[in-house]
Amino acid sequence: MRRISGRPPELTVADDSLFTPEVVDWAEDKYRLLWCYADLFATSMKKKWDERCYIDLFSGSGHAKIQGTRRIVQSSPLLALQVSDPFDRYIFCDSSAECISSLKERASRLKLQSRCYFENCDANESCADIISNLPAYCREHRVLTFCFIDPFKPSDIKFSTIRRLSKRYVDFLINIPAGEFRRNEGIYCSKRSRIVADYLGIDSWREVRSKGDPALPFDLFIADTFDSQMKTLGYKFGGLTEYKMVRSTEKHLPLYKLVLHSRHELGDQFWREVKKYSDPQRQLFEDP
Repeated sequence: MRRISGRPPELTVADDSLFTPEVVDWAEDKYRLLWCYADLFATSMKKKWDERCYIDLFSGSGHAKIQGTRRIVQSSPLLALQVSDPFDRYIFCDSSAECISSLKERASRLKLQSRCYFENCDANESCADIISNLPAYCREHRVLTFCFIDPFKPSDIKFSTIRRLSKRYVDFLINIPAGEFRRNEGIYCSKRSRIVADYLGIDSWREVRSKGDPALPFDLFIADTFDSQMKTLGYKFGGLTEYKMVRSTEKHLPLYKLVLHSRHELGDQFWREVKKYSDPQRQLFEDP
């Protein structure tokens, strides 16, 4: 198994006065995992595919301020730009004009502008535009994509968007907000709410739940059903059995699950490797 070929970039950066949204401190675990998988994916697939693409549907501005501190860290888009063997194409999306504008400027410092496409849009409403930025696939030109989906809240992503992207060769790393579903079960189960139906891609999800285990907590039902939906799209590897739980720093409460979905067993192998070596105190070396 090939291992991650270099050290992760330093997370902490200086304030550059551009727009910088706040995040909680446990987001750092997520960013480290993202870089580790993207680095392994990009390097391992470099000679096996003609083009490798990276999509970040909720990219943010590239920098994030740790809540309650003055500390600023690099977030997913800038980290993905700093993998050992950069992707051939990057597509960054965010509904915030401030985020996209700041990300453009920050990304320009890494000298990969020609590979980057920036979309100030709602990822669900503009899915066709996002897909149009991907290179066309054919037998003579094989294209593989890694898509990171890290929504701020469940209503930000619809399963129909994932379904449309999955028609290409795409691996997904998805943040499933277990804590949010647990805390606000009453809101999401309201008869007027369509959030769960859109999130799972199942209008009759209440009937599905009523036929299942009545003791199953709501957040586990969401995760199990989402996993089943991904399997209907052909994602047989990774999935919920190999999730990475991210917990709060102080009370160690479960907050969200990072789940890798791949159609190829290599994706699952990469993810297992990343979970073992994502601790910032451990050195990651390439096999001789």
